[in-house]
Amino acid sequence: MALEASRLKEEGKLRPQQVSMVKRHNARAALEIARTCRDVLGANGITLDYPVMRHMCNLETVSTYEGTHDVHTLVLGQEVTGIAAFE
Repeated sequence: MALEASRLKEEGKLRPQQVSMVKRHNARAALEIARTCRDVLGANGITLDYPVMRHMCNLETVSTYEGTHDVHTLVLGQEVTGIAAFE
């Protein structure tokens, strides 16, 4: 998805809704990967001795504070339904 988005960007054809789809997916995937890494490390996964927990906390912040998943879901919902939930 990211590769196709970069191609569309180079061609000047990338739409905001496509950016939302890529950002929504990548933020969610990164958080799932960080959680899996934390689980693999067991007790070490929750200490600050390994960068996994710090990285996971940063990703949680993006998800919670910036509302990445929810905001991009609203943008995509408007594209699909034509109804703006945030106006």
